[in-house]
Amino acid sequence: MPSNPLDAFICPRMGKTGGSSDSFRAAQHELANSRLRTAALILCAGSAAFLGRNLLLGLYSDPMMQKVGWAHGALVLVLGAVAGLLTRVHIGCRVRLLTVELLVFGLPTLLFVGLQHARLCDCNPQKLREMVWAYPAETAIPWIILINLYAMFVPNTPKRAAAIVAGMALIPLAGAALASLQEPLLRARMFGGGGFSALLLWLAIASTTALYAAHRIGKLRREAFDAKRLGSYSLKEKLGAGGMGEVHLAEHQLLKRPCAVKLIRPDKADQAGAIARFEAEVQATAGLTHPNTIEIYDYGFSDDGTFYYVMEFLPGRTLQEIVERSGPMPPARVIHLLRQVCSALAEAHRAGLIHRDIKPGNIFATERGGILDVAKLLDFGLVKSTVADESSPELTIEGAVIGSPLYAPPERILGEAEPDVRGDIYSLGATAYYLLTGRPVFGGEKALKILFAHANETPRPLGELQPGVPTDLEEVVMRCLNKDPDQRFQSADELEAALELCGAAGQWDQTTARNAWQNCAREAALHAGAQSDGDRTSDDSVEAFNLETQLLT
Repeated sequence: MPSNPLDAFICPRMGKTGGSSDSFRAAQHELANSRLRTAALILCAGSAAFLGRNLLLGLYSDPMMQKVGWAHGALVLVLGAVAGLLTRVHIGCRVRLLTVELLVFGLPTLLFVGLQHARLCDCNPQKLREMVWAYPAETAIPWIILINLYAMFVPNTPKRAAAIVAGMALIPLAGAALASLQEPLLRARMFGGGGFSALLLWLAIASTTALYAAHRIGKLRREAFDAKRLGSYSLKEKLGAGGMGEVHLAEHQLLKRPCAVKLIRPDKADQAGAIARFEAEVQATAGLTHPNTIEIYDYGFSDDGTFYYVMEFLPGRTLQEIVERSGPMPPARVIHLLRQVCSALAEAHRAGLIHRDIKPGNIFATERGGILDVAKLLDFGLVKSTVADESSPELTIEGAVIGSPLYAPPERILGEAEPDVRGDIYSLGATAYYLLTGRPVFGGEKALKILFAHANETPRPLGELQPGVPTDLEEVVMRCLNKDPDQRFQSADELEAALELCGAAGQWDQTTARNAWQNCAREAALHAGAQSDGDRTSDDSVEAFNLETQLLT
C-alpha cells in the first residue's frame, strides 16, 4: 500500500494486484487468519466445557491430576486470548501465523499427552483397571476430533497436511506403545486384547477422511478462485453493480496490468439485438485513441456466454462525486476539465460517434503519469437502461430519450431530430452548469417534469446561483444551453476554442490541482476516521472515494 496519503487517495488499490499464484497465496493467508480464529474459538469452548465437567466430577482432585487441571485451565485462557487476538488483529507475517497455528493445535496435543500420562501414573489399581479398559476409545476420540478440526480449518498443501495429520496420529500410538511397556495390565489390553489394533484403525480412518476432506476443500477453494478468471483476466474484487451488470477490478494474467471488467447481465444480453449493439459500440469506442477517452482493452464472451468488456482502470473520482463532496468547482478547473472533454468529443464526432449520455457521472478526474485532473470521458452509449422509470431523474431510456433527463437536449426530448453533435454540446453545457453551481439546470423529483423544463423553460443565469462565475464563461455555458441547436456551438472544437478565450482559462495548473486533491485526501481521511467505529476499516473508507463504480451509471 502507498505510504503517502495523497498516493493512497489517488490509487487506493495500489499494490493489491499480483500474479495468479501470488494472489491465491494471499487469499489463503487471509483465510488462514479467519479459520484459525474459528478453530481457536471451537477448541476454547470445548476445552472450557470439559474443564467444568472434570472439576464437577472431581477428576482433578488427585495431586498428579491437579497439575493437569492447571494446564487445562491455562489452555482455555491461551486459546481464548488467541481467538481474541485474531478477532482484532490481522496477522500478516507468515512465521507469526505458523506460530499461532502451533499454539492452537499444539497446546491441546500436549494436554492430551499429559492427561494420559497422569492417569497412567495413578497407582490406584481400580482406577488403573477402569482406565485400561477405556483406554483405546478415550485416547482415540480426542485425537480424531483434533485431527479433523485441523484438516477442516487450516488451509494447507497436501504434503504439509499429510505430514501434520500423520504426526498427530502417531503421537497417541507411540504413547500407547510406551505406556504398555511400563504397565503389564495395559500391555495385555492393548496387544493381547486388540486395543492397539483398534486404536490404529480408528486413527488411520480418521486421518484418511481428514486428508480427503482437506484435499476436497482445498480443491474447491482453488476452483472458486479460478472461477474468478475471465479469459486472460483475473477478477480481483467487485467494484459495484448497476442496471446492466457488474464492474470488477481485474488484472491481465500476463501483463499484470490493472483494469476494469464490465460483465453484462444475462437478462440484458438476451434482449433482441443487445449483444450486436454492445459489440458495435465497443468496437467503435475501441477505435478512439484520444488520451481523454477511456481506453477499451478487450471484449468477449465467458464460457457461460456472459458478455464482457475490459477498460482501463481509473484511479480518481467522477465530477459528480467531486461536486457532491466538495461543492461547486472553481471556474478555472471547470474550463480545464471541459476543454479536455471537448477534445475527446471532437475525435469521437469525427468518427461518427455521438456520445448521447454526457453528464458529470460520465466524466472522470483521474491521474495519469503523475499528472492530476486528467479528464476521462466514459461510456459512449455502452451502458444504458432499457426500462423507463419516471420516478428517477437519472434514468436512461433506450429508444425514447437517450441520456439522463438532467442533461438531455430539448430536441431529443421532443423527438424533432436525430441525435447529432449539438445534442452533446447541450449536455456538456448542462454538465458545466452543474459543476459551476452545484445544481442541475432543472431539478425535480420526476423525470418527466425535468424533461418538460428542458424543452420549454429558460435556465436561471449562473450568476444568480453562483455570483463568482465569470461573465464570459457564463455566456459560453448559456449558449450551449440554447433551445435552438442552430444557436449553439456547432462542434466540440468550436466550444473548446470559446473556453480557451475565457479569462480563467489556463489558471488551473498542477499546483492548484494537487492542492485540490490533497484537500480531498484530507476529507477522505476524516471520513475514514468517522467510519472507524463501524464495520468498515479506515482503508475501506478511503477506498470508497475511488469511484470506479461510476462506470456503471
